[in-house]
Amino acid sequence: MSRRFFLNSNMSRFSYFSGLFFIPLSLSMTIMAADSSVSEPIPEPLTLKYALSKASNTDSPEIMAYSAQYQMAQAEQDLAISEQGVFAEINGRLRYVDPSSIVPSSETNDSKLSLDIYKRLYDFGRTSANIEASKYHLASVETLYTDYLSKRKVSILQAYFNVLLADIIYDHANEAMAVDYVTLDKARSRFELKQLSEIDLLKIENHFRESRRERTQALSDQRLTRHRLAQLINPGHMSVKLDKPDLEQLHLLSASRELKDIEQLYEIAYEKNPRLIASNHELESVRLKISAFQAEKYPVISLNLQAADYARDLGSSDKYRAGIQVKIPLYQAGQENAKIKKVTGRLIQLEAEQLQIKRELEQQILELWLKISDLKQQYSDPDFNLEYRDLYLERSRALYELEVTSDLGDAMVELSQAQLFKAQTFFELAVAWAKLDSLTGSLMNYYE
Repeated sequence: MSRRFFLNSNMSRFSYFSGLFFIPLSLSMTIMAADSSVSEPIPEPLTLKYALSKASNTDSPEIMAYSAQYQMAQAEQDLAISEQGVFAEINGRLRYVDPSSIVPSSETNDSKLSLDIYKRLYDFGRTSANIEASKYHLASVETLYTDYLSKRKVSILQAYFNVLLADIIYDHANEAMAVDYVTLDKARSRFELKQLSEIDLLKIENHFRESRRERTQALSDQRLTRHRLAQLINPGHMSVKLDKPDLEQLHLLSASRELKDIEQLYEIAYEKNPRLIASNHELESVRLKISAFQAEKYPVISLNLQAADYARDLGSSDKYRAGIQVKIPLYQAGQENAKIKKVTGRLIQLEAEQLQIKRELEQQILELWLKISDLKQQYSDPDFNLEYRDLYLERSRALYELEVTSDLGDAMVELSQAQLFKAQTFFELAVAWAKLDSLTGSLMNYYE
């Protein structure tokens, strides 16, 4: 039962002041709508399903960073593959010579034009190791994309729920201030009748000012949380109204979902966590790089073909040539060993990073496991439901109508606090499930 229902109750004085306090919120929402004309409009009310579908928005910094890494990794692979391809080039020269008297030809034009073709035939595994290394590096980048995507979904989910909570908190602050205003109004009347001291009146006025500050802060939070959500799904468009999802119908985000044993979650994460998989790919890539550098100590066998045309004919001016070239490295000034040492250091660094990833992963999973366990227990607690508070509100409303008591405002505030607590529990549990799915590499298709 929403707060707005209570603010439209038949208590005239309460309705008047609550309606008055609601005016700034309407103005704020109008400003939000005015800010939303920059980009493509999003549905109103905004749904969680639509928001999550924007996780792969190419305008996001994370996706742009992934795209850059992917292009560089793909270029590295193309470069490695090209080493085993065919290289062709046209070489020309313009040259004037003063021929020796013993040379049969007296031509002074010694120009030449040739087509040269090269093909590496065998290099003792250097090229194949580089190609495989580039493939593993590309696979590492591709795997990290799933991690980027899942983290963005968690961020969108969190931002979406933050907006809903901000609305609930505003409603609570608005009701609390309305109740305090009614109290202050009564206190001023009693003060005029000399039934209340000035000190007591100041105390009530200060309490009202505090309530007003909290409501102003709540109004600011509504704007900030909406801006954060807009930045994630559609920069420049701030949604006014959000649809509250039925988490009980979304099994993967609900309290009814079964929580696996912690050891099972560890095993799943070791096998499917995107960061660990990417780390394994990167380790294999570096190992293959070491093999490639080690192969630089061995010969390279290539096929050379040439077709040429000469301005003057000499005995060495062959029209066509074909041959096998063998390059045997004898001494490279220690370059090959330096390359191996550098990549070996990178290998050790990656192994250390992987160990750190595993430790962080275990810690994060344990924290989420405990949090989900607590929230599920909290959800199943009989006191979690609002039956008592609902009954208390109904009783207070009935007594107020009979003019027996006037604690309806307090009952409304108590109920709104209970609703806020329930919403926080639901939303925290949903986000915790999403974070756990992200860490264990589970598909986060909650609406499929």
